[in-house]
Amino acid sequence: MTVKFQYSRPSSPPSGTEIEVRSASGGGAGVVQGVYLDGANTLSITQNVTADDNNSSTTNLSATNGYTFTGAATSTLGVAGIQVSLYADKNCTVRVEQSPDSTPHWDLIDTYYYKASGNFGVTVQAISSYVRVVVTTANETTTTFRLQTALCPIVEAVPRSLDENGNFRIATPMDEYGFESENTPMGEVRMVEPFRLVGATFEGAVIDSNFWTSASNGTGASITQGGGQLLITSGTSASAVVTAYSTRRARYVGGAGMRYRAVVQADAGTENNVRRWGIGWGSSAMPTVTDGAWFQLNGASFQAQVMKGGSASTITTFNGHLGTSYDPGTSVNTYEIYWTNSKVWFSAGDLLHTFKADTETWSNTMNFHAFMDSTNSAAASSVRLMARVATIYRLGKIETAPIWAHLTAGTGTVLKRGPGRLHHIVFNTFSNGATVVLYDAVTATNVIASTAPVNNIYPGNVLYNLDFYNGLTVTITGTVDLTIVYE
Repeated sequence: MTVKFQYSRPSSPPSGTEIEVRSASGGGAGVVQGVYLDGANTLSITQNVTADDNNSSTTNLSATNGYTFTGAATSTLGVAGIQVSLYADKNCTVRVEQSPDSTPHWDLIDTYYYKASGNFGVTVQAISSYVRVVVTTANETTTTFRLQTALCPIVEAVPRSLDENGNFRIATPMDEYGFESENTPMGEVRMVEPFRLVGATFEGAVIDSNFWTSASNGTGASITQGGGQLLITSGTSASAVVTAYSTRRARYVGGAGMRYRAVVQADAGTENNVRRWGIGWGSSAMPTVTDGAWFQLNGASFQAQVMKGGSASTITTFNGHLGTSYDPGTSVNTYEIYWTNSKVWFSAGDLLHTFKADTETWSNTMNFHAFMDSTNSAAASSVRLMARVATIYRLGKIETAPIWAHLTAGTGTVLKRGPGRLHHIVFNTFSNGATVVLYDAVTATNVIASTAPVNNIYPGNVLYNLDFYNGLTVTITGTVDLTIVYE
Protein backbone atom coordinates (compact mmCIF):
# COMPACT_ATOMS: atom_id res chain seq x y z
CA MET A 1 0.00 0.00 0.00
CA THR A 2 1.40 3.39 -1.01
CA VAL A 3 0.16 6.46 0.90
CA LYS A 4 0.64 9.96 -0.53
CA PHE A 5 -0.70 13.25 0.86
CA GLN A 6 0.49 16.83 1.15
CA TYR A 7 -0.62 20.20 2.41
CA SER A 8 0.61 23.81 2.09
CA ARG A 9 3.14 25.07 4.58
CA PRO A 10 3.64 26.78 6.95
CA SER A 11 0.02 26.29 7.85
CA SER A 12 -1.17 22.93 9.15
CA PRO A 13 -4.36 21.19 8.07
CA PRO A 14 -7.36 21.96 10.21
CA SER A 15 -8.08 19.58 13.06
CA GLY A 16 -10.19 16.65 11.87
CA THR A 17 -8.99 16.83 8.29
CA GLU A 18 -9.52 13.40 6.72
CA ILE A 19 -7.54 11.95 3.85
CA GLU A 20 -8.65 8.89 1.89
CA VAL A 21 -5.96 6.27 1.36
CA ARG A 22 -6.31 3.35 -1.05
CA SER A 23 -4.07 0.47 -1.98
CA ALA A 24 -2.55 0.56 -5.43
CA SER A 25 -4.82 -2.31 -6.48
CA GLY A 26 -7.89 -0.27 -5.62
CA GLY A 27 -9.95 -3.29 -4.67
CA GLY A 28 -10.42 -6.03 -2.13
CA ALA A 29 -11.75 -6.08 1.39
CA GLY A 30 -10.45 -3.58 3.90
CA VAL A 31 -8.42 -1.37 1.55
CA VAL A 32 -10.01 2.01 2.31
CA GLN A 33 -8.61 3.72 5.39
CA GLY A 34 -9.54 6.92 7.21
CA VAL A 35 -6.49 9.09 7.91
CA TYR A 36 -6.98 12.30 9.82
CA LEU A 37 -5.32 14.87 12.07
CA ASP A 38 -6.59 15.28 15.61
CA GLY A 39 -6.69 18.47 17.68
CA ALA A 40 -2.95 18.23 18.41
CA ASN A 41 -2.21 17.92 14.69
CA THR A 42 -1.12 14.29 15.25
CA LEU A 43 -1.57 11.99 12.29
CA SER A 44 -3.97 9.12 13.16
CA ILE A 45 -4.95 6.11 11.08
CA THR A 46 -8.04 3.97 11.36
CA GLN A 47 -8.29 0.81 9.28
CA ASN A 48 -11.31 -0.99 7.94
CA VAL A 49 -11.08 -4.51 9.39
CA THR A 50 -13.87 -6.66 7.94
CA ALA A 51 -15.43 -9.91 9.05
CA ASP A 52 -15.20 -12.51 6.31
CA ASP A 53 -18.63 -14.15 6.08
CA ASN A 54 -17.31 -16.65 3.55
CA ASN A 55 -15.08 -18.15 6.24
CA SER A 56 -17.13 -17.68 9.39
CA SER A 57 -19.78 -20.06 10.70
CA THR A 58 -21.83 -21.18 13.69
CA THR A 59 -23.16 -24.35 12.02
CA ASN A 60 -22.17 -27.44 14.00
CA LEU A 61 -19.99 -30.06 12.35
CA SER A 62 -21.80 -33.37 11.90
CA ALA A 63 -22.26 -36.29 9.54
CA THR A 64 -24.50 -34.06 7.42
CA ASN A 65 -21.57 -31.85 6.41
CA GLY A 66 -18.93 -34.56 6.64
CA TYR A 67 -17.80 -33.19 10.03
CA THR A 68 -16.14 -30.39 8.03
CA PHE A 69 -16.58 -26.68 7.41
CA THR A 70 -15.02 -25.53 4.17
CA GLY A 71 -15.05 -21.78 3.54
CA ALA A 72 -15.34 -20.04 0.19
CA ALA A 73 -12.50 -18.23 -1.52
CA THR A 74 -12.17 -14.58 -0.47
CA SER A 75 -9.78 -12.05 -2.01
CA THR A 76 -6.90 -10.93 0.22
CA LEU A 77 -5.70 -8.12 -2.07
CA GLY A 78 -5.02 -5.16 0.20
CA VAL A 79 -5.05 -7.43 3.27
CA ALA A 80 -1.99 -8.05 5.42
CA GLY A 81 -3.36 -10.37 8.08
CA ILE A 82 -5.91 -13.20 8.20
CA GLN A 83 -7.25 -13.51 11.74
CA VAL A 84 -9.06 -16.73 12.68
CA SER A 85 -10.73 -17.49 16.02
CA LEU A 86 -12.58 -20.67 17.02
CA TYR A 87 -14.52 -22.06 19.94
CA ALA A 88 -15.86 -25.63 19.76
CA ASP A 89 -16.59 -28.49 22.14
CA LYS A 90 -14.62 -31.08 20.10
CA ASN A 91 -11.00 -31.33 19.05
CA CYS A 92 -10.55 -29.83 15.58
CA THR A 93 -8.00 -29.43 12.85
CA VAL A 94 -7.95 -25.89 11.44
CA ARG A 95 -6.39 -25.16 8.06
CA VAL A 96 -5.85 -21.68 6.69
CA GLU A 97 -5.40 -22.20 2.96
CA GLN A 98 -4.19 -19.63 0.42
CA SER A 99 -4.34 -19.71 -3.37
CA PRO A 100 -3.17 -17.56 -6.26
CA ASP A 101 -6.29 -18.36 -8.30
CA SER A 102 -8.96 -19.37 -5.74
CA THR A 103 -9.41 -22.85 -7.21
CA PRO A 104 -8.18 -25.51 -7.50
CA HIS A 105 -4.69 -24.58 -6.34
CA TRP A 106 -4.66 -24.16 -2.57
CA ASP A 107 -0.90 -24.18 -2.44
CA LEU A 108 -0.13 -22.55 0.89
CA ILE A 109 -1.64 -24.33 3.91
CA ASP A 110 -1.07 -23.58 7.59
CA THR A 111 -2.44 -26.29 9.89
CA TYR A 112 -3.36 -25.87 13.55
CA TYR A 113 -4.71 -28.31 16.12
CA TYR A 114 -7.51 -27.08 18.38
CA LYS A 115 -8.23 -28.69 21.75
CA ALA A 116 -11.89 -28.85 22.73
CA SER A 117 -13.23 -25.85 24.67
CA GLY A 118 -9.84 -24.15 24.61
CA ASN A 119 -8.65 -20.71 23.54
CA PHE A 120 -7.78 -20.40 19.86
CA GLY A 121 -6.87 -17.33 17.85
CA VAL A 122 -4.23 -17.07 15.11
CA THR A 123 -3.03 -14.38 12.75
CA VAL A 124 -1.66 -15.61 9.43
CA GLN A 125 0.15 -13.36 7.00
CA ALA A 126 -1.67 -12.96 3.71
CA ILE A 127 0.65 -14.13 0.94
CA SER A 128 -1.53 -15.26 -1.96
CA SER A 129 -4.55 -13.60 -3.56
CA TYR A 130 -7.27 -15.73 -1.97
CA VAL A 131 -7.95 -17.42 1.34
CA ARG A 132 -10.33 -20.03 2.69
CA VAL A 133 -10.58 -21.71 6.12
CA VAL A 134 -11.25 -25.43 6.59
CA VAL A 135 -12.18 -26.89 9.99
CA THR A 136 -12.80 -30.59 10.64
CA THR A 137 -13.21 -32.98 13.56
CA ALA A 138 -12.20 -36.64 13.82
CA ASN A 139 -15.72 -37.73 12.78
CA GLU A 140 -17.18 -36.15 15.93
CA THR A 141 -20.31 -34.02 16.11
CA THR A 142 -19.99 -30.60 17.74
CA THR A 143 -22.75 -29.04 19.82
CA THR A 144 -20.94 -25.70 20.05
CA PHE A 145 -19.13 -24.20 17.08
CA ARG A 146 -18.15 -20.55 16.61
CA LEU A 147 -15.71 -19.74 13.84
CA GLN A 148 -14.85 -16.22 12.74
CA THR A 149 -12.38 -14.98 10.16
CA ALA A 150 -11.44 -11.30 9.94
CA LEU A 151 -9.36 -9.61 7.24
CA CYS A 152 -7.02 -6.91 8.48
CA PRO A 153 -5.17 -4.47 6.17
CA ILE A 154 -2.47 -3.60 8.70
CA VAL A 155 -1.35 -6.17 11.25
CA GLU A 156 1.57 -7.26 13.36
CA ALA A 157 1.57 -11.06 13.41
CA VAL A 158 2.54 -11.59 17.04
CA PRO A 159 0.72 -13.40 19.89
CA ARG A 160 -2.54 -11.78 20.92
CA SER A 161 -1.25 -11.25 24.47
CA LEU A 162 1.83 -11.54 26.65
CA ASP A 163 2.30 -13.34 29.94
CA GLU A 164 2.36 -11.63 33.32
CA ASN A 165 6.09 -10.95 32.91
CA GLY A 166 5.71 -9.29 29.53
CA ASN A 167 7.12 -12.27 27.60
CA PHE A 168 5.50 -14.17 24.75
CA ARG A 169 2.75 -16.42 26.08
CA ILE A 170 2.87 -20.02 24.86
CA ALA A 171 0.37 -22.85 25.24
CA THR A 172 1.22 -26.39 26.27
CA PRO A 173 3.01 -27.88 23.24
CA MET A 174 0.85 -30.42 21.40
CA ASP A 175 1.79 -32.60 18.45
CA GLU A 176 -0.30 -33.74 15.49
CA TYR A 177 -1.59 -36.77 17.43
CA GLY A 178 -3.01 -34.57 20.18
CA PHE A 179 -0.26 -35.68 22.61
CA GLU A 180 0.60 -32.94 25.09
CA SER A 181 3.86 -32.09 26.83
CA GLU A 182 3.44 -31.81 30.58
CA ASN A 183 5.41 -30.86 33.67
CA THR A 184 5.63 -32.29 37.17
CA PRO A 185 4.09 -30.38 40.11
CA MET A 186 7.61 -29.06 40.75
CA GLY A 187 7.90 -27.63 37.24
CA GLU A 188 10.23 -30.23 35.72
CA VAL A 189 9.47 -31.29 32.16
CA ARG A 190 8.22 -34.88 32.06
CA MET A 191 10.36 -36.89 29.66
CA VAL A 192 10.63 -40.56 28.72
CA GLU A 193 13.14 -42.58 26.76
CA PRO A 194 11.68 -45.13 24.32
CA PHE A 195 12.87 -48.64 25.20
CA ARG A 196 12.81 -51.45 22.65
CA LEU A 197 11.04 -54.52 23.99
CA VAL A 198 10.65 -56.83 20.99
CA GLY A 199 11.66 -57.02 17.36
CA ALA A 200 14.98 -56.91 15.59
CA THR A 201 16.55 -56.00 12.28
CA PHE A 202 16.84 -58.66 9.58
CA GLU A 203 20.57 -59.20 9.27
CA GLY A 204 21.94 -61.87 6.98
CA ALA A 205 20.12 -64.56 5.03
CA VAL A 206 18.80 -66.69 7.91
CA ILE A 207 15.71 -65.76 9.94
CA ASP A 208 16.86 -65.67 13.57
CA SER A 209 14.56 -68.04 15.45
CA ASN A 210 15.65 -66.48 18.75
CA PHE A 211 13.71 -63.37 17.74
CA TRP A 212 11.23 -64.45 15.05
CA THR A 213 8.94 -67.44 14.59
CA SER A 214 7.96 -68.01 10.97
CA ALA A 215 6.12 -70.56 8.84
CA SER A 216 4.62 -70.93 5.37
CA ASN A 217 2.45 -73.40 3.47
CA GLY A 218 0.89 -73.49 0.02
CA THR A 219 2.13 -73.51 -3.54
CA GLY A 220 4.66 -70.73 -4.05
CA ALA A 221 4.22 -69.43 -0.48
CA SER A 222 7.46 -68.60 1.30
CA ILE A 223 9.17 -66.45 3.89
CA THR A 224 12.81 -65.56 3.39
CA GLN A 225 15.34 -63.02 4.58
CA GLY A 226 17.97 -61.12 2.65
CA GLY A 227 19.15 -57.66 1.74
CA GLY A 228 18.27 -56.37 5.20
CA GLN A 229 14.59 -57.25 5.03
CA LEU A 230 12.06 -60.01 5.65
CA LEU A 231 10.18 -61.08 2.53
CA ILE A 232 6.75 -62.74 2.67
CA THR A 233 5.50 -64.20 -0.62
CA SER A 234 1.85 -65.22 -0.64
CA GLY A 235 1.91 -67.93 -3.30
CA THR A 236 -1.02 -68.65 -5.55
CA SER A 237 -2.83 -71.58 -4.00
CA ALA A 238 -6.09 -71.34 -2.08
CA SER A 239 -5.64 -71.26 1.71
CA ALA A 240 -1.92 -70.50 1.46
CA VAL A 241 -0.70 -68.93 4.73
CA VAL A 242 2.61 -67.25 5.60
CA THR A 243 3.23 -66.00 9.15
CA ALA A 244 5.95 -64.28 11.16
CA TYR A 245 5.79 -62.97 14.71
CA SER A 246 8.23 -61.87 17.38
CA THR A 247 9.14 -64.72 19.71
CA ARG A 248 8.83 -62.34 22.64
CA ARG A 249 5.79 -60.37 23.71
CA ALA A 250 6.02 -56.68 24.67
CA ARG A 251 4.90 -56.03 28.24
CA TYR A 252 2.52 -53.14 28.86
CA VAL A 253 2.93 -51.13 32.07
CA GLY A 254 0.10 -48.96 33.35
CA GLY A 255 0.79 -45.27 32.89
CA ALA A 256 3.22 -45.78 29.98
CA GLY A 257 2.33 -45.59 26.29
CA MET A 258 3.42 -48.20 23.74
CA ARG A 259 4.60 -47.85 20.13
CA TYR A 260 4.82 -50.31 17.26
CA ARG A 261 7.02 -49.14 14.39
CA ALA A 262 7.63 -50.94 11.11
CA VAL A 263 9.09 -50.01 7.75
CA VAL A 264 7.02 -51.95 5.21
CA GLN A 265 6.68 -52.18 1.46
CA ALA A 266 3.81 -54.10 -0.15
CA ASP A 267 2.89 -55.05 -3.68
CA ALA A 268 -0.45 -53.74 -4.94
CA GLY A 269 -3.41 -55.60 -3.47
CA THR A 270 -4.86 -58.63 -5.19
CA GLU A 271 -8.21 -60.37 -4.90
CA ASN A 272 -8.54 -63.23 -2.38
CA ASN A 273 -5.47 -62.19 -0.39
CA VAL A 274 -5.12 -60.38 2.95
CA ARG A 275 -1.75 -59.11 4.21
CA ARG A 276 -1.48 -57.73 7.76
CA TRP A 277 1.23 -56.06 9.85
CA GLY A 278 0.98 -54.73 13.40
CA ILE A 279 0.55 -55.99 16.97
CA GLY A 280 -1.22 -59.20 17.97
CA TRP A 281 -1.71 -61.91 20.54
CA GLY A 282 -3.34 -65.33 20.36
CA SER A 283 -5.39 -66.49 23.33
CA SER A 284 -4.63 -70.10 22.40
CA ALA A 285 -1.31 -69.66 20.61
CA MET A 286 0.31 -67.57 17.93
CA PRO A 287 0.23 -67.29 14.96
CA THR A 288 -3.58 -67.34 15.32
CA VAL A 289 -4.33 -63.76 16.38
CA THR A 290 -7.36 -63.08 18.59
CA ASP A 291 -6.47 -59.62 19.94
CA GLY A 292 -4.53 -56.68 18.58
CA ALA A 293 -4.40 -53.83 16.07
CA TRP A 294 -2.89 -53.74 12.61
CA PHE A 295 -2.81 -52.37 9.09
CA GLN A 296 -3.96 -54.60 6.27
CA LEU A 297 -4.40 -54.87 2.52
CA ASN A 298 -7.63 -56.80 2.03
CA GLY A 299 -7.56 -57.35 -1.70
CA ALA A 300 -7.02 -53.82 -3.03
CA SER A 301 -8.57 -52.12 0.03
CA PHE A 302 -6.21 -50.56 2.55
CA GLN A 303 -7.72 -50.86 6.05
CA ALA A 304 -6.96 -50.84 9.75
CA GLN A 305 -8.36 -53.36 12.21
CA VAL A 306 -8.77 -53.61 15.96
CA MET A 307 -9.62 -57.06 17.34
CA LYS A 308 -10.87 -58.22 20.73
CA GLY A 309 -11.42 -61.90 21.48
CA GLY A 310 -11.52 -62.78 17.78
CA SER A 311 -14.09 -60.08 16.94
CA ALA A 312 -12.66 -57.46 14.59
CA SER A 313 -13.59 -53.82 14.05
CA THR A 314 -12.62 -53.01 10.46
CA ILE A 315 -11.79 -49.36 9.74
CA THR A 316 -12.17 -48.27 6.13
CA THR A 317 -13.00 -44.57 6.68
CA PHE A 318 -10.22 -42.78 8.54
CA ASN A 319 -10.56 -39.75 10.82
CA GLY A 320 -6.96 -38.51 10.94
CA HIS A 321 -4.95 -35.94 9.03
CA LEU A 322 -4.41 -38.02 5.89
CA GLY A 323 -8.05 -37.95 4.80
CA THR A 324 -10.87 -40.46 4.96
CA SER A 325 -9.03 -42.88 2.64
CA TYR A 326 -5.36 -43.69 2.16
CA ASP A 327 -3.39 -45.29 -0.66
CA PRO A 328 -0.06 -46.74 0.54
CA GLY A 329 1.16 -47.24 -3.02
CA THR A 330 3.89 -49.77 -3.67
CA SER A 331 6.81 -47.78 -2.23
CA VAL A 332 8.16 -48.23 1.26
CA ASN A 333 6.31 -46.50 4.12
CA THR A 334 6.82 -46.12 7.87
CA TYR A 335 3.84 -47.36 9.90
CA GLU A 336 3.28 -46.79 13.61
CA ILE A 337 0.67 -47.88 16.12
CA TYR A 338 0.48 -46.18 19.51
CA TRP A 339 -1.73 -47.64 22.21
CA THR A 340 -2.92 -47.28 25.76
CA ASN A 341 -5.75 -49.13 27.46
CA SER A 342 -8.27 -46.58 26.12
CA LYS A 343 -7.09 -45.57 22.62
CA VAL A 344 -5.23 -46.80 19.55
CA TRP A 345 -3.55 -44.39 17.13
CA PHE A 346 -2.63 -45.51 13.61
CA SER A 347 0.01 -43.53 11.72
CA ALA A 348 1.38 -43.73 8.19
CA GLY A 349 3.84 -40.86 8.35
CA ASP A 350 1.09 -38.71 9.90
CA LEU A 351 -1.98 -39.51 11.96
CA LEU A 352 -4.24 -41.82 9.97
CA HIS A 353 -6.89 -42.80 12.50
CA THR A 354 -7.73 -42.68 16.21
CA PHE A 355 -9.75 -45.56 17.67
CA LYS A 356 -11.39 -44.90 21.04
CA ALA A 357 -12.46 -47.55 23.56
CA ASP A 358 -15.05 -45.46 25.40
CA THR A 359 -17.47 -48.15 26.58
CA GLU A 360 -15.31 -51.27 26.84
CA THR A 361 -11.68 -52.32 26.47
CA TRP A 362 -10.47 -52.65 22.90
CA SER A 363 -8.47 -55.83 23.57
CA ASN A 364 -8.33 -58.61 26.15
CA THR A 365 -4.64 -57.87 26.70
CA MET A 366 -2.27 -54.94 26.30
CA ASN A 367 0.79 -57.21 25.84
CA PHE A 368 1.50 -58.00 22.19
CA HIS A 369 3.81 -59.59 19.66
CA ALA A 370 4.90 -57.75 16.54
CA PHE A 371 3.55 -59.78 13.63
CA MET A 372 2.91 -59.89 9.89
CA ASP A 373 1.18 -62.45 7.74
CA SER A 374 -0.40 -63.24 4.40
CA THR A 375 -3.52 -65.39 3.87
CA ASN A 376 -5.20 -66.52 0.67
CA SER A 377 -8.93 -67.23 0.86
CA ALA A 378 -8.92 -68.70 -2.66
CA ALA A 379 -6.51 -68.95 -5.54
CA ALA A 380 -4.75 -65.61 -5.91
CA SER A 381 -1.96 -63.85 -7.73
CA SER A 382 1.26 -64.07 -5.78
CA VAL A 383 2.11 -60.83 -3.96
CA ARG A 384 4.82 -59.78 -1.54
CA LEU A 385 5.07 -58.05 1.82
CA MET A 386 8.54 -56.76 2.71
CA ALA A 387 9.57 -55.52 6.17
CA ARG A 388 12.87 -53.77 6.84
CA VAL A 389 12.24 -53.57 10.57
CA ALA A 390 9.40 -54.26 13.00
CA THR A 391 9.70 -53.34 16.67
CA ILE A 392 7.66 -52.51 19.76
CA TYR A 393 8.82 -49.87 22.24
CA ARG A 394 7.63 -48.90 25.68
CA LEU A 395 7.58 -45.12 25.97
CA GLY A 396 9.12 -45.25 29.43
CA LYS A 397 11.71 -47.06 31.51
CA ILE A 398 12.33 -50.79 31.24
CA GLU A 399 11.94 -51.33 34.99
CA THR A 400 9.29 -50.42 37.53
CA ALA A 401 9.30 -50.81 41.32
CA PRO A 402 9.59 -54.59 41.89
CA ILE A 403 7.80 -56.82 44.38
CA TRP A 404 9.18 -59.83 46.24
CA ALA A 405 8.11 -63.27 47.41
CA HIS A 406 9.62 -65.18 50.37
CA LEU A 407 9.49 -68.94 49.80
CA THR A 408 10.68 -72.06 51.62
CA ALA A 409 8.67 -74.60 49.63
CA GLY A 410 6.32 -74.89 46.69
CA THR A 411 5.48 -77.00 43.68
CA GLY A 412 4.40 -75.05 40.64
CA THR A 413 3.85 -71.87 42.67
CA VAL A 414 2.65 -69.08 40.29
CA LEU A 415 4.20 -65.74 41.21
CA LYS A 416 2.98 -63.75 38.17
CA ARG A 417 0.53 -64.27 35.35
CA GLY A 418 1.52 -62.61 32.09
CA PRO A 419 4.73 -60.78 31.17
CA GLY A 420 7.08 -59.36 33.79
CA ARG A 421 10.73 -58.98 34.74
CA LEU A 422 12.82 -61.22 36.99
CA HIS A 423 15.38 -59.13 38.88
CA HIS A 424 17.21 -61.45 41.25
CA ILE A 425 16.96 -64.23 43.83
CA VAL A 426 18.39 -64.00 47.33
CA PHE A 427 19.25 -67.49 48.62
CA ASN A 428 19.03 -67.04 52.38
CA THR A 429 19.81 -70.75 53.04
CA PHE A 430 20.25 -73.67 50.68
CA SER A 431 20.81 -77.33 51.70
CA ASN A 432 22.44 -80.20 49.78
CA GLY A 433 20.05 -81.84 47.35
CA ALA A 434 17.73 -78.87 47.14
CA THR A 435 16.72 -77.39 43.78
CA VAL A 436 14.93 -74.26 42.63
CA VAL A 437 13.47 -74.16 39.09
CA LEU A 438 11.99 -71.02 37.52
CA TYR A 439 9.62 -71.17 34.54
CA ASP A 440 8.38 -68.62 31.99
CA ALA A 441 4.82 -69.93 32.22
CA VAL A 442 1.94 -70.39 34.65
CA THR A 443 2.78 -74.09 34.83
CA ALA A 444 6.02 -75.97 35.40
CA THR A 445 7.10 -75.70 31.75
CA ASN A 446 9.49 -73.51 29.72
CA VAL A 447 12.45 -73.37 32.14
CA ILE A 448 14.22 -70.07 32.77
CA ALA A 449 16.81 -71.42 35.22
CA SER A 450 17.45 -74.37 37.51
CA THR A 451 19.69 -74.00 40.59
CA ALA A 452 21.05 -76.96 42.59
CA PRO A 453 24.30 -76.11 44.47
CA VAL A 454 26.17 -78.84 46.37
CA ASN A 455 28.29 -79.13 49.52
CA ASN A 456 26.00 -76.77 51.45
CA ILE A 457 27.29 -73.87 49.38
CA TYR A 458 24.44 -71.64 48.35
CA PRO A 459 24.94 -68.89 45.76
CA GLY A 460 23.74 -65.93 47.85
CA ASN A 461 22.31 -63.21 45.57
CA VAL A 462 21.89 -64.28 41.93
CA LEU A 463 21.13 -61.54 39.40
CA TYR A 464 18.98 -62.26 36.37
CA ASN A 465 17.55 -58.92 35.11
CA LEU A 466 15.61 -60.58 32.32
CA ASP A 467 12.05 -60.49 31.06
CA PHE A 468 9.58 -63.34 31.10
CA TYR A 469 6.63 -63.30 28.71
CA ASN A 470 3.98 -65.78 29.84
CA GLY A 471 4.21 -65.83 33.63
CA LEU A 472 6.58 -66.67 36.47
CA THR A 473 6.32 -70.04 38.23
CA VAL A 474 8.70 -71.66 40.73
CA THR A 475 9.14 -75.23 41.96
CA ILE A 476 11.21 -75.98 45.09
CA THR A 477 12.51 -79.31 46.37
CA GLY A 478 14.51 -79.83 49.54
CA THR A 479 15.24 -77.29 52.25
CA VAL A 480 15.71 -73.73 51.11
CA ASP A 481 14.90 -70.21 52.19
CA LEU A 482 14.84 -67.68 49.40
CA THR A 483 13.49 -64.28 48.33
CA ILE A 484 12.55 -63.72 44.69
CA VAL A 485 12.48 -60.11 43.46
CA TYR A 486 10.45 -59.47 40.28
CA GLU A 487 7.85 -57.25 38.66
